[in-house]
Amino acid sequence: MRRANVVSGVVLAVVGLVMLYAVIPAQIEAGPADMVSPRLVPNLTMILVIALSVVLVVGNLRATDGETSEGAVPVISRSEVAAMLKIGAIFAVALTLHLLLSPLAGGVALVAGSLLALGERRPLVLVLMPAALLLGLWLVFYKVLGTAIV
Repeated sequence: MRRANVVSGVVLAVVGLVMLYAVIPAQIEAGPADMVSPRLVPNLTMILVIALSVVLVVGNLRATDGETSEGAVPVISRSEVAAMLKIGAIFAVALTLHLLLSPLAGGVALVAGSLLALGERRPLVLVLMPAALLLGLWLVFYKVLGTAIV
């Protein structure tokens, strides 16, 4: 339970920070100088969410549940951190390929890289899965909706 509390607290804190510094300023105008800003309530709400998330994380990291520090299991294991770093690297490579080459290259890297990270080793699946997904996206956006992705 502690692990779930720590992870959910960290996720909520990150979401709160993104909302506070990116989404709210982009979506809600500041308002005139003579009145209360329309951003006030959303900003206060996100500050409260961030504060409570930090309390949740710190409280669960400090809790011992009767375990000694020698035999305590870490809240987030090394394999979980390694998996998170792998998936983050796959997204970074896919974004770089998308920006430098094309959306198709980024999409193939994202799907195929994720499959490899999840343990898929069959070449047919590694080729057909990105091809089918990207062909389906192309059909929906270009042919059915008549829009462009690029």
